Amino acid sequence: MISYTESIGFFGSIIIGASFVPQTFKVIKNNDTNSISREFIIVNIFSACLMTVYGFLLRIYPVIIANSSVLCNNIVILYYICQNQ
Repeated sequence: MISYTESIGFFGSIIIGASFVPQTFKVIKNNDTNSISREFIIVNIFSACLMTVYGFLLRIYPVIIANSSVLCNNIVILYYICQNQ
């Protein structure tokens, strides 16, 4: 049985992970990355990598879910940024 605290963590991680999806779809649909900072995305990728590894090492699944989703979305956005330069 999942605890109340874990439920909050999982729910929060799903929301964080989903928060990048609209931006990612907008970038894919419009192929427009002019207003997105490449440096911001790179820092997000680096921090999401670190936090994903941290989550795996400590087996904190909400941290893994949230940060791996953020990582994937940011990689897609960075790809489009690089394509548009």
